[in-house]
Amino acid sequence: MLEFGPDGEPVSDKAPPVYKERYIHAAIYGARPDVHGVVHNHSEEVIPFGITGVPLRPVFHSAARIGGTIPVWDIADRFGDTDMLVSNMEQGRDLAATLADNRVVLMRGHGATVAMPSLHMAVMTAIYAQINARLQTTALMMGNVKYLSPGELAMTTDLTVKGNLGANRTWEYYCRRAGFA
Repeated sequence: MLEFGPDGEPVSDKAPPVYKERYIHAAIYGARPDVHGVVHNHSEEVIPFGITGVPLRPVFHSAARIGGTIPVWDIADRFGDTDMLVSNMEQGRDLAATLADNRVVLMRGHGATVAMPSLHMAVMTAIYAQINARLQTTALMMGNVKYLSPGELAMTTDLTVKGNLGANRTWEYYCRRAGFA
């Protein structure tokens, strides 16, 4: 485990080589004092929603935690042609500005980043964003989709995010599956 400063740089001079995309985390933590868990991923199920103009929207109760608005950040809009990796604080801050006060931001042709009040909530939200993307894709192939209504979204979010319904048991399950007690 490595410790990074608010500039995204390792605190220790003895740190091994680090990933470029650490700036995603540093910029979001800097912009959002309410966030204590950030997860960045390259979920194949989520990527199509960042490249097609089809919005990712919650289709089932457990996915309410992803939020009703999921913006798409395109690194090319401000930085032109790049390797599509967030490799400095300026890019990280631009991503954080697109995330704004939402829980999830899609990254065009790249993946997604989740920002939540705790690490386990961020992990759970990333998992349910991927499941939701798979279910939404399947439903779109079948015909018209009935998404969660604003009222359902609000009431379900109260249970899954504010109330943390089932998250502790599910977190324990994933920890055990990963080999941690």
